[in-house]
Amino acid sequence: MKKSLLFAMAATLFVACQKENMLEKRDDVLAVIGVCYAESRTAFGTPNSAEIPYRWSAGDYIWLGNNKSTAIAENCTLAQFEFRGGTAIVGTGHIFYNMTGQAKSAKVLSSQSADGNLGNDGDFGYATLDEYNSFYLEHKTAYIWFDTKSNESDMPKLVSIKLATEGVAIAGERVYNFANGEWDGATTNGSSEITLNFEGGRKLQSANEGVMAAMVLLPAEVAGTKLTLTYTFDDESVFIEEKKPSKNFVSGATQRIATTINKADLKKNEPELGYELRVLTFEDKDVKFSPMYLDYADGWAGREITKWSDLIDNPQYSGPLMYGNDATDAMYYWYDEGNTELYHMFPDNYAYCFWGGGHAISNYWGAGYADEDRNGHILKYYGQEYLNQWAGKPGADGALGWFLLQLMTPIAPHSGNNFCVHYGYKDFFSYIENLPELSFFDCEPRVIDHMWVTNTNYTLNQLYNGVKSEEGNSFGGNWTGLTDDAWLKIVAYGYESIDADPTNEEPTSTAEFYLVNGYNVVETWEKWDLSVLGKVAKVRFNFLYSDEMGGKYGFTIPGYFAYDDIAVRFDK
Repeated sequence: MKKSLLFAMAATLFVACQKENMLEKRDDVLAVIGVCYAESRTAFGTPNSAEIPYRWSAGDYIWLGNNKSTAIAENCTLAQFEFRGGTAIVGTGHIFYNMTGQAKSAKVLSSQSADGNLGNDGDFGYATLDEYNSFYLEHKTAYIWFDTKSNESDMPKLVSIKLATEGVAIAGERVYNFANGEWDGATTNGSSEITLNFEGGRKLQSANEGVMAAMVLLPAEVAGTKLTLTYTFDDESVFIEEKKPSKNFVSGATQRIATTINKADLKKNEPELGYELRVLTFEDKDVKFSPMYLDYADGWAGREITKWSDLIDNPQYSGPLMYGNDATDAMYYWYDEGNTELYHMFPDNYAYCFWGGGHAISNYWGAGYADEDRNGHILKYYGQEYLNQWAGKPGADGALGWFLLQLMTPIAPHSGNNFCVHYGYKDFFSYIENLPELSFFDCEPRVIDHMWVTNTNYTLNQLYNGVKSEEGNSFGGNWTGLTDDAWLKIVAYGYESIDADPTNEEPTSTAEFYLVNGYNVVETWEKWDLSVLGKVAKVRFNFLYSDEMGGKYGFTIPGYFAYDDIAVRFDK
């Protein structure tokens, strides 16, 4: 039977003896005649408002009991099936249309051809012979008629349609129990997916004059569940849709799925990764770590840190978490336990304190980094009383400087509410001995895939206005603003292992990201590919800069950048 489908939800095939003189009367051959009517299912022609014409397909055969007929040689509307053995076999009486199994043992394939014969994909029917050796075949499998179209002429060709249920077997092998007219309950070699393949691809039309394609399914209860359909094209793009069928796939029933697809609907299949990607979001909802403790800080001794927000210091400058009791013992740390396994602790640069560098969790952000924005941000985060105590007094510019807003970005976090701020650099003058670093707590080398980075408000203000804008913050430099030749970049240094003596360590790889390139300054979240570092046990971060950004005391610009959503690869 040709690979097509009809409009009716149930249809049958009538195969009849067309009078005694239509049978070949030979002792060794029994011939029965198959006649196609409009209400039958065999091959499908072009439907019209009244009927769909059907015909037999070359290669079709039927079973009489366990006796297989010869296959017919050509497509036709009147088919003669012959059985060797003559009238002696008629007494079995049971007719099966089954081209993938033997008699009542049917097999619906999980990979079907849209260009072939429904019988070759598992179409199955049953009937009994009457006294005239005629029979009325009832189809016992279910069917989907795909009416798939496109209004765009430049669409790629459709190469397959995959139908997936929510774990319900629609393909596999089953036995039809003709004694009670039901399928046996057990399905062997079952599959909840069927893929319909279009050899050479099929060009979609704006309207289908006939049946575009059809799929054979085992009867299954799917009403109210979800069906997922994946349409794959010859440029490897896909269109995925979900359907909630209102009816079950019952024996003999046909369900029509009409879909119009345009190029804008297509997406490229993501290549399957050989690794799992875990992301450190700094969001409280994603916490997996065990409680942590920062015993040094006033008011924090013995207090559990159970979420990322507990690590956000207040105020941003000289707060108890990042600066400790006496600004020397702030051993601030965090550990993404049970997720990326990334760990960070402020480095020891004559003290464990944020002025010696580190990575601090933040949720401080607000638009604007011009001088006139500063007091508005300080009002928001420090309060009116703090502003009032310096209003009109000598030293106000220094006391109300941008350093008070060192954990702030001009845009919202890349995701969620929280992010992380790096401070620290090492150059010819810097007092910093140990650069801030991220390491894997278990010392296992892994690939850090990427992180999202941006500039802070403090850094942007200094980049655009120059360091002269704040009292006491000139750093001995001559920076007055951006030029064509200005550049500033973050450098990540990868280390394959963690040495007990940091002075013995040498980086094995590097990655760079430009925060400034001439007048191009990063003011949005940008993705930084760190996979080029390879597998590393830890990463250290530093700043490199163009000559005019340096003075006699080294780096003139505040050494901050913010990052969020750092992703790590874990081998599968």
